[in-house]
Amino acid sequence: MIKIRVPATTANLGPGFDCLGLALKLYLNLEIEEIEEGLDVEYRGEGAEKFSAKKKEDTLTWKSINLVLKRAHKDIHKKGLKIRVFNEIPIARGLGSSASAIIGGIVGAARFYKVDLTNQEMLELALTLEGHMDNITPALIGGLTLAYKTDQEEIKWTRIKTPLDLRVVVAIPEFTLNTKEMRKALPQKVTLSEAVFNLNRSALLVNALQNSDWEVLAEAMEDRLHQPYRAPFIPGIEDMFSKIKKTGLAGVALSGSGPSVVSLTKKGREETIGKIMKDAFLNAGITCRILVLEVDLDGTKTVYSI
Repeated sequence: MIKIRVPATTANLGPGFDCLGLALKLYLNLEIEEIEEGLDVEYRGEGAEKFSAKKKEDTLTWKSINLVLKRAHKDIHKKGLKIRVFNEIPIARGLGSSASAIIGGIVGAARFYKVDLTNQEMLELALTLEGHMDNITPALIGGLTLAYKTDQEEIKWTRIKTPLDLRVVVAIPEFTLNTKEMRKALPQKVTLSEAVFNLNRSALLVNALQNSDWEVLAEAMEDRLHQPYRAPFIPGIEDMFSKIKKTGLAGVALSGSGPSVVSLTKKGREETIGKIMKDAFLNAGITCRILVLEVDLDGTKTVYSI
C-alpha cells in the first residue's frame, strides 16, 4: 500500500496568466493497494457524490494511474487495484482539484509500481490530461512556481521564494464555473498596453514576494488579460477587488478561472481581508466559505508506503 498527499493550487496568480501557480495546504489524499482482482475506487470528501456516480474507469485518478501502467507495460488484470481518495479540495472552484487528482494518480502509480519517472516526465504525462501547467507544476513541486515551455515544447519551471508569514485568504462561493467555458470568454488578441501592463505587474509580484514587500501587493496582483472578462460571471467580485485594494493590506485575484477568489497578505491581516471578501459576496446574494491557508512547500508527498 502507498499513501500520497497532493496540495491544492491557485493558478493564473494575479498577472501570471497560465504561468504562475501556488501550492496550498489543502489536500487530496490518495491510497493505492493491490487486491486479488478487479478495480475498486472509493471516493470521500469534497465531490464524493459526483465522483461516486461516475464509472470507475472514468475518474481522473484512474486515468492518470493507467497512463503510468501503460508507460511501464504493467497489466492491472494480473492483480486487482483498490484506490481510495479522500479529498479536501472544492470541486470546480478554481483550486486545482483536477490537477491534484491527476498528479496524485501519476505519482502514486509511479511509486507504487516502482516506475522511475523524473518530475519532467510526470508533468508531461499530466499535461496530456490537464492542459494547465500553472496548476500541475505547483501540485507536484510545491511552493510558488513559474512554468513555461521551451521552443521544443518541453515543460520547464522554476520555484520562487515566498515569505514564511505569507497567508492566502480564500473565498469559495457556493456556485461553480466551467473552466472550458471561462476560457471561451477570453479575447484572442489583446492590446500592446494590456500586455505591457501584465508584464510589469508580473515582475513586480515576483519581486514583492521575494522581498516581503507587502505594501505593493495590491498593485502587483492586478491583471488585464483574463480577470476583466471573467468578472461578469462572478457577482460581487468588482466591489470586493476595489475594497481590498483600498486597504493596501493585500493583493487579490481570481483563483484559476474562478469562481473562488484569493488574497495574498501578511500573517495577522487575514481576518480583515476575509470579512471584506465574505461581505462582498453576501451583498451580491452569494454565500461563501472563507479559508486561511499557508503555502505548501512539499508538493506531492508520500506519507506512507509498505
